[in-house]
Amino acid sequence: MSANLALQLQVLEPDTDINSIMIGDSKYSDDTWDLRPFITAKTTNESKKYIHFEYIFDADIKETVKQYTYHKLGKVKPRTARNYINGNLPLFIEYCSINGMHSFADVSLEDYLNFNIWMKDEKKVAQQTGFMSCHVVEEIIRIGQIKGWNVPQFHLPKTETANQLWPTQKSMRTNKTKPIPEDVFDKILYHAVHDEKDILTKAGIIIQSQTGLRINEVLSIREGCVKRTSDGYDYMEVTLGKTEKGEPIIHKVFINELVKNVIAELSEATAELREESGLKELFLCKVLSQNNRIAVYTETHWSDRKLKGFVQRYDIRDNKGNLYPLTSHQFRATFVRELIKRKVPIATIMKQYSHVSVEMTAHYLTLQEEEVKEIYSDMILSPESKIAGLRAKEIKGKLDTLFHGKTEEEIDDVITNLSKTMSFNPLPTGVCLYDFRRGNCSDGDGCFFYNCPNYITEVQFYPILKDELDFLEKEMTRLKELGHDREWQRQYIKHKYLKPLVESLEVQLDGKESVG
Repeated sequence: MSANLALQLQVLEPDTDINSIMIGDSKYSDDTWDLRPFITAKTTNESKKYIHFEYIFDADIKETVKQYTYHKLGKVKPRTARNYINGNLPLFIEYCSINGMHSFADVSLEDYLNFNIWMKDEKKVAQQTGFMSCHVVEEIIRIGQIKGWNVPQFHLPKTETANQLWPTQKSMRTNKTKPIPEDVFDKILYHAVHDEKDILTKAGIIIQSQTGLRINEVLSIREGCVKRTSDGYDYMEVTLGKTEKGEPIIHKVFINELVKNVIAELSEATAELREESGLKELFLCKVLSQNNRIAVYTETHWSDRKLKGFVQRYDIRDNKGNLYPLTSHQFRATFVRELIKRKVPIATIMKQYSHVSVEMTAHYLTLQEEEVKEIYSDMILSPESKIAGLRAKEIKGKLDTLFHGKTEEEIDDVITNLSKTMSFNPLPTGVCLYDFRRGNCSDGDGCFFYNCPNYITEVQFYPILKDELDFLEKEMTRLKELGHDREWQRQYIKHKYLKPLVESLEVQLDGKESVG
């Protein structure tokens, strides 16, 4: 089994015999779960390969914690689950013991809030410790309420209380990398293709913008990296360092003519440096401070020297007139957005391409779910979003209330917190907001008929929806002429809901109103 991956575990049903459940070589009923079969990476601290429950003396609390642990082992890496239970939860268990609480169900909202005050005033814990302890307890309650565990039923706020009680967003949240605005992106690509003289800068920008690769992966390309499949498709090989086993692997990524041509140009420009140094990489330069030693260009210098210089050279500015603060990782987020615009279903890219060709499309699977969720949350929830759907006005109205009087940074925080509590299930023409933790969607594929309240779309999907409407209307005309009334009726039902969506987006594109 691969190291540190979330485990495929049996689903616990109400009638499941707990004594028959095994976690590796450990029984569910054991007070220690041995995770060594699932954590193959070498570590000096073997204790981190076990989850211990013996510190929990109350049987009811222990049972709820085990249910949560078993759930988390199916969602996150075993070591992460271990850190939650043995690193973040003991403070709450101690608090329960001091205050005579023998079950999670005994905990009131007041107890939960007092636990955080106790951590601050009595234990004087660090912000991150307080945040994580609060987060784990809150997650047990939230998930337990959905799963039917023995947890309190008081209503937790929709946004994580941990964020309010332990305000560590700046250090704790993932650095949200927003896509480059389309007008800025167009300028960057235009100047890179037509004007840029420095081949390293030109090649780096073009390759990143057209593949979504991380800059360290781009800088790893070597002589002869461009190859062709037997059926005539060009691809390039890059070295991917971020793997579960910690060993670099060769990745194969499809490329277009723009990338193919610039790699040929780069290869020619650095040929003498490769010959002189014996290195095979294409991104080579002379290090002046080291007597002109030839070395591979490093990512640490990329943003400061190459990107900043490029932005200044061509005076690329944001909508406030400031020089655009371009970072290399933005090309990755922009690549996701461009895939969406090209009608590529992100869910397909993330989950299904591996079944078509693992080797040739594995690159797209590195577009992590969290990154995709960030793109979609910004698209649907941002103040500038133009959305349509049965609940569009309701959603927009609530967002306007939340955003009122807040700064741009505070609005980003609101969107981040909201996105954590919402489900964004990517569709080819929008987003399904249905929370599958509530069970399977009873409407089946109703969202594809655009009459489901969980379906929301945005102006970036307008070209796709408009094409679909035009095709639908032509098909309805054809069916009418042929006298196929039943088939026409089926198409009419879809048309009845699709047409208002398209019209709503058209109105917003014209700037006449904010929501359809």
